[in-house]
Amino acid sequence: MTHEIKDEIKDEIKNENLIENSTQSQFKSSSPKRTGLVILGVTLLAAAGLYGIHAGAAKPDKDGKSARKGPQVTPVTVAMVMQKTVPVQLQAIGNVQAASTVSVTPQASGRITGVYFKKGQDVKKGQLLFTLDDRTQNAAIQQAQGTLAKDLAQVQQARATLAKDQGLVEQARATLAKDQGQVEQARATLAKDQSLVRQAQATLAKDEAQARYAQAQSSRYGELYKQGAVSQDQAQQYSTNSQASAATLQADREAIANAQAVVRGDQVAIKNAEQVVRGDQIAITNAEAVVRGDQAAIKNAEAVVSSDQGALENVQVQSTYTKIYAPISGRAGNILVTQGNVVQANGTNPLVTIAQIRPIQVSFSVPESNLPQVQKYIQNGKLKVDVTFSGNNARPIPGVLTFVNNTVDNTTGTIQLIGDFDNAQGNLFPGQYVNTTLTLTQEPNATVVPAQAVQNGPNGQFVFVVKPDMTVENAPVAVSNTIDGLAVVQKGVQPGARVVTDGQANLVTGSKIRIKTASDSAATVNSSKSGKNRSSGSGRNQSSKSAGGDS
Repeated sequence: MTHEIKDEIKDEIKNENLIENSTQSQFKSSSPKRTGLVILGVTLLAAAGLYGIHAGAAKPDKDGKSARKGPQVTPVTVAMVMQKTVPVQLQAIGNVQAASTVSVTPQASGRITGVYFKKGQDVKKGQLLFTLDDRTQNAAIQQAQGTLAKDLAQVQQARATLAKDQGLVEQARATLAKDQGQVEQARATLAKDQSLVRQAQATLAKDEAQARYAQAQSSRYGELYKQGAVSQDQAQQYSTNSQASAATLQADREAIANAQAVVRGDQVAIKNAEQVVRGDQIAITNAEAVVRGDQAAIKNAEAVVSSDQGALENVQVQSTYTKIYAPISGRAGNILVTQGNVVQANGTNPLVTIAQIRPIQVSFSVPESNLPQVQKYIQNGKLKVDVTFSGNNARPIPGVLTFVNNTVDNTTGTIQLIGDFDNAQGNLFPGQYVNTTLTLTQEPNATVVPAQAVQNGPNGQFVFVVKPDMTVENAPVAVSNTIDGLAVVQKGVQPGARVVTDGQANLVTGSKIRIKTASDSAATVNSSKSGKNRSSGSGRNQSSKSAGGDS
């Protein structure tokens, strides 16, 4: 009603001004007396209009009471102070950083012959990125393969020589065995011949005894013959027997001499055979030395082959450097070379930089006073970290706290924390600044009010508490945190109380209020619309009257 009265007053004043302007325009050339009468008439009309306005403003309401202005009542919206389980959180500004960043540099020199990806593209680990001219490496591989083949042939030749010399050793050992058998045979012959010598010597001894007996018989019978005791025939017989025994002794002596000569021959044969055996042993030793030389030659040849294989593998590895693959999965940055550029091995300028963004990390710092809380709750498991973007109402991106630095930064008094995010949608980019929220635990039965109910004053934060008599009171509060539009109040208000959430600008302690309803909101909107319409209509009437006056 008040707004409508004000609008009517404004319209009347505008109409009076319009009439006055028209009158002055029409009678501008009239006499002063007539001008004065016109002014008097206009004044009377203005007084009558004001009287009508005041009369309309003083009309009684439905109950017959006067609608004149009394104590100001401010329409407000209110909300109930509640208890709710809320998370205990730490908030900070975080910086997004890649989980790992690799600068791809060439390990071989050469001309780039191919680029197989685009800048800003997501690449997979092991994906081919660049190729270099590999003709030099291929030639080196062929040369190394030729050298290896040649040295392998030398190894085979050395092994064949070893086999041959080992055969000679075996042959020399067989000859030694044969000659050692001949020595043994010669020794057996010597033993046999020595036995014959001893047998001949025994025969000689026996024949000497018989010869002495025959000589004694011949002498005794010769004396008996001389004495005439025996006949000449008997004496002659014993003399013949003695001579035969002497001949037998001579034969025995010659047989012994012959047998001894054979024994001496056997001893010489044994010495010769033993000398042959010693020669065989020397031949075996020499053959074994040759074999050892062959074995050393094989080892040397095998060492050369091993060196050749190492050289071949080296050039093969160098050849693999002509194909450059992605060392990690991530997003490629700007490509700093193009096909045809010549690059140097291990240069200082990378070909491209790859940043791993799935997963990705967010680094943020909290005051060192919060470190005991973080250490306490992280022992129970991984803590949740959420990030949002400034001015963006998108859903928070969830992650997990994975790192607590081992040193507090003395310059800032903070401790660095890092959270890991799978970043499946790729919304996080390295270098971004984000709002980070670390959830430590849940606080049950916390006192909460709508965040818009909390005001800032010269003495700190406060809320307007609605009293039973529909007046308000300024109540200082201590707010620990704001979560999802709710302020967590540590002290100052109790659950069940009502606080003002809208309309605080016109309130002080003791102000009278009334709670807005849905009809109030609709009336306010309609009043605003009607005010705009009247303004537009007044403008059209003024234009019309001005046009009529001019005519």
